[in-house]
Amino acid sequence: MIIATLTQLPRLLRTSFLPVQNGPYRRFSLQRLLVMAVFWPVFLGYLGITWLCLALDHLLFPGFRRINIKQPVFVIGIPRSGTTFLHRLLAGDRQRFTTMTLQELLFAPSISQRMIWRLLAKLDACLGSPLQKVLRWSENKIFAGLDGVHNTRLSDPEEDYLALIPILQCFLLILPFGDPELMRLSRFDAQASPQQKQNLIRFYRGLIKRHLYVHGADKTFLSKNPSFTPMLQTLANGFADARFIGCVRNPNQAVPSQISSILIGARLFSGSTNTDWWRDELMSMLAYYYHHLLTALPATAKSNQALVKMEQLSSQPLQIIDKLYQQFGLSLSNGYRQWLKQEDEKAQRFRSGHHYQTQQLGITRQQLHHHYQSIYRQLGYALPE
Repeated sequence: MIIATLTQLPRLLRTSFLPVQNGPYRRFSLQRLLVMAVFWPVFLGYLGITWLCLALDHLLFPGFRRINIKQPVFVIGIPRSGTTFLHRLLAGDRQRFTTMTLQELLFAPSISQRMIWRLLAKLDACLGSPLQKVLRWSENKIFAGLDGVHNTRLSDPEEDYLALIPILQCFLLILPFGDPELMRLSRFDAQASPQQKQNLIRFYRGLIKRHLYVHGADKTFLSKNPSFTPMLQTLANGFADARFIGCVRNPNQAVPSQISSILIGARLFSGSTNTDWWRDELMSMLAYYYHHLLTALPATAKSNQALVKMEQLSSQPLQIIDKLYQQFGLSLSNGYRQWLKQEDEKAQRFRSGHHYQTQQLGITRQQLHHHYQSIYRQLGYALPE
């Protein structure tokens, strides 16, 4: 897998600094040149350290390979459809589930790195936690600007596709690299080769085993990842007893919300961003997500799959979690139920801070009809007027 990763780097290097006519960054941008000149050394250092530590795990902690992954739960679906909310509600059942945090995904996908960070945390605590205080201040400054779009901190549960960055199978890498080839990841089940699918599952299973080795082999692994939606069949084949929860939302809200979110990231990497490219590509991509989810999800065992509408989840979180637990043959503990009641009350007061204008993004009623007409009917949403 390392060789396969290395062979892709020259292409990504070209698209990082040279305009790509069929890509999102078509014109030269001084901002992009400066940002990528800083990004590449950091990225290469990250790859080198991560691969080294993953290799060290086999030498220092070989027992992780014997961990048995039992009935993992995958929260997938349409981006901006409540997957984060559902993920964090489920992660609240700490006696049952374990999930990866942003800190683990970015800085400690290996057991070796996690042990190093734990040691540093203990040393810091002995000194009065000065590093922790600086870290909390820094992350609040860095992430505060994204709170309206996606509220997260290093210790929060996060989407574990970020852990696939070392094998360049994370769709978000299109933001820094601007390589149109990465769009193939958004149709993974249909376009990936059998070898690519096998490599991804082998690498991902290794990551999960490492996580369970650290947090408890008796726990159920919980994953949240809308970008896994086009990989649903691959995941179902790689995890035969997995349970899948698909989240959906009215395209009228989900589509512009996702395009707006992606554009925020794209503008960080370039002062010359092709809004039309992102809009057209993402509208087509999300149409595939909807169709693939509604086709592949029912193909899994009925007792191992569920579909959740964001409109119901946001207004009745406790009721939705209760139904999911019943469907999967699980029981709510008294402590978890009480916690869910508190979250249910918070949900009634929540108002999103992510604001966007559909017309400013160039999304027309005709485009929504063209891409999602069958989706509106299948999910029971009214067609846009």
